[in-house]
Amino acid sequence: MIGVLNLDSTFDDATMEGLIDQAIDMLNLYGINVDLPNMTGTAGSKTVSLTSPQQGAVVMITRVVYSQFYERADGSMTFGGVTVSASDMMGNTVVIRTVKEAARLLYKHEHGMECSVG
Repeated sequence: MIGVLNLDSTFDDATMEGLIDQAIDMLNLYGINVDLPNMTGTAGSKTVSLTSPQQGAVVMITRVVYSQFYERADGSMTFGGVTVSASDMMGNTVVIRTVKEAARLLYKHEHGMECSVG
């Protein structure tokens, strides 16, 4: 997952595992009849078994969690001398809609329903 998000080699596996578990927890929270397992094992080498659609949803939400929560954990970012303050991820309606849409599509796929975006 570190490679998928194009993170450098200093980003550690245990932190990524936490982000993945958070993404799974959000999908479970916002999904109807979505019950994905969390990662198990020793920190730094945890694993989880997911179907391809489940993995797709988890990767999508892990990216959201990383970019909207972890990357901006201090609440601000500075670019060329200009500081931009970020709102909390949970107050961002786009983030919540993305999680809900991923959970909806995952539910439909797992229950043999036609999946369409939008």
